[in-house]
Amino acid sequence: MTSKVRVNMRLCDKVSMIMATTNPDGTFDIEVQTTCENVREFSKGLESLTIIDLTDKVNGKVFDRMRQCKMSANCLVPAGLISAGWVEAGMIAASNAKKNKRNEVEFVFD
Repeated sequence: MTSKVRVNMRLCDKVSMIMATTNPDGTFDIEVQTTCENVREFSKGLESLTIIDLTDKVNGKVFDRMRQCKMSANCLVPAGLISAGWVEAGMIAASNAKKNKRNEVEFVFD
């Protein structure tokens, strides 16, 4: 199965589609299609990830790569990539993801 997550960054008008596929050896193939040059830079080197890369904030490749590129600190793509991997790994139930559909950041003005 391939798990897919779409990240729609409305603030900068960029969209990214992230696909995670499990390999027989337990690693994950990651494909990122995006309209953002910074996300393209971020995704280089993340084409093949381990479960450690998806779960370990200190030693995993995802957070390390975010620190190394020009990506904005508020970009939701790293969370989207991890979420796609977690669904693919069974750490987020596909039924729960399908039912709830999205996580949100909401700007609140009183």
